[in-house]
Amino acid sequence: MPPTMDDLKNRRRQSLENARKAIADRPGEYREVKRMLDRVLCRSVDISEYYRIARELVGLLEALNAAYPGSLFAYYYTHMHPDKKGDARYFKVMCADLRQQIKTLDQYRRQSHNLRLVQ
Repeated sequence: MPPTMDDLKNRRRQSLENARKAIADRPGEYREVKRMLDRVLCRSVDISEYYRIARELVGLLEALNAAYPGSLFAYYYTHMHPDKKGDARYFKVMCADLRQQIKTLDQYRRQSHNLRLVQ
């Protein structure tokens, strides 16, 4: 039986929540992932650099996913890892997709906090 829309929404919410907790535990790794994505997307990546960059990036994603499995970082770890499903031809596309997911995640994180500016 295929999952219902509510099931998919709950999975997405849980994935975002797990990612939020992982970021709270490892903010340095999260900032480095964002920096690496910007570097990859703003310049060309030579095939000789691909394996080094991909392994470094998936190492950070693995660290983020380790404490709270099931976050969106798990999907990208598997699909970007050169020894798993990762492919050099699709690396930049996956990076662009991950960056878009991170934008959504950052928006979710901002909405989950009720902060007010007191002057």
